[in-house]
Amino acid sequence: MGRNKQKVPANYLPVFCRELYQMVRSGIPVSEGLALLREDETDKEVLSWLDSLCSSTSEGMPLAEALKKTEVFPEYMVDMISLAENTGRLEDVLLSLQHHYERQNRMRSDVIGAFTVPVILLVVMIAVVILLITQVLPVFDRVFAQLGVKMGGFATGMMNVGSALAKVGTILAAIVGVIAVIAIVIAAVPALRAGFAAWFKKNFGGKGVLGKMAVSRFASSMAMAAASGMSMDESVELAAKLCGGAKEIDEKTAKCRADIEAGMSPADALAGCDMFSNRDCRLLKLAERTGNLPETLDDLAKRQEEESLRAIDKLVGTVEPAIVVITSVLAGLILVSVMLPLMGILQSIG
Repeated sequence: MGRNKQKVPANYLPVFCRELYQMVRSGIPVSEGLALLREDETDKEVLSWLDSLCSSTSEGMPLAEALKKTEVFPEYMVDMISLAENTGRLEDVLLSLQHHYERQNRMRSDVIGAFTVPVILLVVMIAVVILLITQVLPVFDRVFAQLGVKMGGFATGMMNVGSALAKVGTILAAIVGVIAVIAIVIAAVPALRAGFAAWFKKNFGGKGVLGKMAVSRFASSMAMAAASGMSMDESVELAAKLCGGAKEIDEKTAKCRADIEAGMSPADALAGCDMFSNRDCRLLKLAERTGNLPETLDDLAKRQEEESLRAIDKLVGTVEPAIVVITSVLAGLILVSVMLPLMGILQSIG
């Protein structure tokens, strides 16, 4: 039954954490606060798990257990709230969770927004070039042939490429169609979608920009866990659940935990796992001596997020102009190869 339940949308998590935080801060019992939320809710999906939470908490069940029972909340959120209830720091953890999920949602939306325009631009430019070489150039070629002239060599070569594409067009369309169907099936079937996401994350999630984002999530999780009173090896284990899945990141977090269990100081273990720069490692060691390790980890998480977004902006800033330049040059060469013979014809007529 739980496997078919729809997970809580990512953009709702920080809102819900904020609502819980306000309840706890104002002294309203969680069961009563959830009942108030249920009265104003109109979404049927949200009402389904709010009903479950209200029922469980009114019977005296701890909030973390009630959240876990619904089977729609992230495991990380449930673990952090359970820890907070045991240590008496529920208010602080709920506020930290709100900021954490806000940061994750902002990063996700920035990544999607950054790549949407270049992808659309690439598709449009490819469509324009294909239209030129498969439809426009053959018309000019027939006209020029009747007039006894030939198009430029570049335009002729591109037209031949277009002819080859036209001949295999059915095959290409079938391949694209199969890929599209496979993509739709993977997106529609939760098990396949999760499997593909796990495969992609394992092979590519620890490299480049994605690796920086994983390190940001790791540092943010470590900061919350450490601030909640959890031991450092337990904090690493819990943080690894959130950012794990990528081969490189899993190896680094496993090494960090093993070093801590072997007696190495948390700062030295974090420095030795090769996830942070030398400057950040020095900050971690200084923070450990001054007792500010959780705050420093949170600061590093924000800095890693900013570096990830800057790297994305730099990549997009390089790719987008490159797409425009390449396709513009191709279109320009094609038009020049067509226009030069046409100008010669006009001059001979004149």
